[in-house]
This record gives sequence, structure tokens and C-alpha cells, in this order.
Amino acid sequence: MHQWYPRAVISLFAVAGMAWAVSAAVAQDAPPAEERREVSPLRRLMDESLGWYELFAEGSSKPMATRVAMRWANNTRGSEGGMTVLYLTDGIPQAVCSIYPWERLLCHEFDSLSRSKFVGKSEGKDVWTPIKSGLEFQPIPDAEPPSATPVVRLRQMKSLASTFSSTMLGWKSDRTDREDLRLLPQPLYRYEASPTGNRFDGTVFAFVQGTDPESLLLIEAVQNNGGARWEFAFVRQTSGELEGRHRDAVVWHADRYPPSDLPQGIHFTIPVPLPVDVAESLKRKE
Repeated sequence: MHQWYPRAVISLFAVAGMAWAVSAAVAQDAPPAEERREVSPLRRLMDESLGWYELFAEGSSKPMATRVAMRWANNTRGSEGGMTVLYLTDGIPQAVCSIYPWERLLCHEFDSLSRSKFVGKSEGKDVWTPIKSGLEFQPIPDAEPPSATPVVRLRQMKSLASTFSSTMLGWKSDRTDREDLRLLPQPLYRYEASPTGNRFDGTVFAFVQGTDPESLLLIEAVQNNGGARWEFAFVRQTSGELEGRHRDAVVWHADRYPPSDLPQGIHFTIPVPLPVDVAESLKRKE
């Protein structure tokens, strides 16, 4: 059956149809907002630099997986941008790296999270060979045992993290640059069911200045002969002096200006000159 419409209505339908078609075509062809946003030269360089260094567990020819845990900025210290990267073996963090620009350099600031030896390589050559573990785990006092349920364990770990605090004691001897750091409510990373060892759950939390992680807190569920329990460890993410507390007790301290140029150290920084275009783009922003 044919329905009759006035000519004006038909013309209106035609115009509306054309407009819809053009609109649909534009919507289909337009990239998502995040793709339209221009990637800065610095971010492009940092992303490329993930391939500059590879970490290998002792005796392994397979490089550790990398995971960008967080992108951040630190306006307090004038850092245009940076990112925190975890190096993983079977999902377990073995090292962490902060990548950021500083004084016309791109810095890769590595810290060991491993209980065993590993080697960092660049273009097939050894560049970082820490000789000891970077973490010292301790039992969390008065903590209830880990739940048998993963969802409940995550709630437990968040609750336990809130009982810790971390303070940036800074770089000055008089500590006038002291600052209490802010705990991010969500972990940067969670790892479960280690295929080896006695760890069966864990999280990495961050204490930040701005959005820049200055210290990390690892909380793990550990099975031992006496049953399951929670353990914790802090790790630095800066050259400044740091302190970690559980409730009112100081449980961790990191000296300011640790050696950062020793390939055998647990804290190791590799600075590389920024390309001219990246350095100039940062200078223009300044």
C-alpha cells in the first residue's frame, strides 16, 4: 500500500535523510577522542623507550613482560610527565622503573622488587645486575588471616593499606621540604596465584606527590607452615629521604641521595640526553 505525503513533507524527509547520512558518515569516520588528541613528543619518546631495556630472570632467555602501571606528572618539582612501569615474571613484579625527563635528560630510574637475581640488558649488553633483593617483607601486625575468597582478599588489602602512611622527608638536612604523601585508594597492580613459591595474592599501592609515586607499598598473602598471613614491604621511587609507618610505628626508612650509578645496586638510574625536538618542546612549555 502506498502512503501519500505532501511534497513539502517529502522534501523535509529528504533533507533530514541527507543530514542523517552525512552525520552518520562523519561519526563513522571520526576517530575516538583519545585518538584525535595529539600525542606529545615526550610521551611518544617515553613509550618508545620501553624497548630500550629488557630484564631477564636468572637463567631465562625470555625477557620479563612490561606493564605501564601509571602515567603521572609532578608540578611540585616541575616534571612535565612520567610513567611508572612494572617488570613481571609470571605476573609477579620483579622490578619497577620510573621514566621521566629531568634537565634535558630522559631518566630511567630502576628499583628491584625481586627476591632473586636478574639482569637488565640494552642491545644485548648487561647494564643492571643487582646483587641482592630490593625488598624486605615483614608480617603485618594484628592482621586477620587472608580470606579464601579473592574478592574478599582485595578488600582486605585495601583496608590494610589504609593503616600505612609514607612521608617524603626530602633532600634538605633540616627537612623543611617534608611532606606527607597521599595513598592512592586503588592499587596500581594486583597479582594472584604465583605458580612457584608461597605467595598467592598481592598488590602494589602507591604513595604520591601530586600524581607522582614517591614510595610503593607491596602487600602479599603468604602461605607458610604456621598458616596464611599478610606481609608488607616498602620500596623507594625517588632519591629523596623517605619514611614508612604502620599506624604510629616507623617500619621503613630510605636515605636521601642513594647511590644511583652502580650497576650492582638495587636503585639504578640511566640518564640519556633528550632528542633536540623533545627538549625544545619542553622548553617552549616552560
